[in-house]
Amino acid sequence: MSRNAEPQEPAKRARRSIWKLLQSLVVLVILAFWARFLLSNWEQLASYPWRFSGLSVLLALVVLMVQILLLSTLWWRALALVGTRFTWRNGVAIWLQAQLARYVPGGVWEYAGRYALSAPAGAGKRTMAASLGLEMALQVLSASVFLTVALLLRQDDLPLGYLAAAGLIILGCALVLSPPVFGRLVNGGLRLLRRPALTMTIAYGDIVLLFLVALLAHALSGLGFVLFVNGLTSVDWSTAGLLASAFVGAWLIGYLAVFVPTGIGVREGALALLLGGVLPVTVTAAAALGYRVLIALRDLAAALAGAAMGRHRAISPDAQESSQAAE
Repeated sequence: MSRNAEPQEPAKRARRSIWKLLQSLVVLVILAFWARFLLSNWEQLASYPWRFSGLSVLLALVVLMVQILLLSTLWWRALALVGTRFTWRNGVAIWLQAQLARYVPGGVWEYAGRYALSAPAGAGKRTMAASLGLEMALQVLSASVFLTVALLLRQDDLPLGYLAAAGLIILGCALVLSPPVFGRLVNGGLRLLRRPALTMTIAYGDIVLLFLVALLAHALSGLGFVLFVNGLTSVDWSTAGLLASAFVGAWLIGYLAVFVPTGIGVREGALALLLGGVLPVTVTAAAALGYRVLIALRDLAAALAGAAMGRHRAISPDAQESSQAAE
């Protein structure tokens, strides 16, 4: 076994390096496209009636800080439901610190970072994988609701096939999140890997509560985008619902584009499509890119806060017992 594994390791590292390189090249091509697009339409951007409001941008940042606390709480609770319990402070600190790794090409470093920070505190590989699956499914399901709302608001301008696709995503995620189905999927995957099954205590009420938390987090993300746009130019508040739901829907499309780190470029393109005719494409692209920068600053501040919170380990008494059961 060891002799066969040795030559495979360099091959695996080479494949990972090639994948990272390809992702980096894709990001560069996308950024170059958007830069060229904005520069070629510079006159339209320069003549647009911009109106900077620092207060509105600051409010957007505050909303984003609340949103990231909800997202970290979502994962903390998901981890508890699959068998590993930390105190809220420790779980949130781990999630916030690992968040910055999502900007690294590869698409897995955020999750690898969570495991690296969680393992010494008592999290096992199986419970970590199950919690990530639960978190991702909740994120996709809740964001699909906003995508559906955006498509319904634009049903006269966009193909009905888009709405059907959003409906299928909702049905698929709702099925996966059903506790019996989710449990079978997780333990079926563990059996394929020849690992022991997990004992999970997930009730329908737990799923509904986490879904509502994810829904609120996405709503805050959309509200932050509306406030950010209002900080750049006057917003017609009758379109605020569309702006918010379109942003979350675009986030979902970027999230599902796993070949691009943080969906960069893909999210902006989807947003331009969903808001076509509501805002000029150049303004939508500029606002989306600006909001991405604000989110990155938020993530940096949150990571620093997480590091400060993580200085004092706050593991619940049953964390070590849960980790032994997990492994």
